[in-house]
Amino acid sequence: MSLKGLFPAVSGPQTFSQDDVLKFVAEFVVCNDQQSLAIASKPTFQNCLAAMQPASTKADLPSTHDVSNYVHNKFVLFIKKLKDELQVMSFNAVFIFLPF
Repeated sequence: MSLKGLFPAVSGPQTFSQDDVLKFVAEFVVCNDQQSLAIASKPTFQNCLAAMQPASTKADLPSTHDVSNYVHNKFVLFIKKLKDELQVMSFNAVFIFLPF
């Protein structure tokens, strides 16, 4: 059995970044409802990440705590942005309906 064609082709070498790995692991945990947050610290999962970037060290790989903080911070930013947008919409709605 061949895996050719099952994965999108990647052109050129990809750079390794701790921030990118953290982002992708967080997306994997949050968007895949079959996974728990604890997967980030499981040795088998970390071995998969290390296999993709053999030069990585344990410190380069995100822990459950790192992923949890990342998700929390992204959620706080999302809520703040949503609140700001709703306030602008509310202000615009009031302004439209004010009699002149």
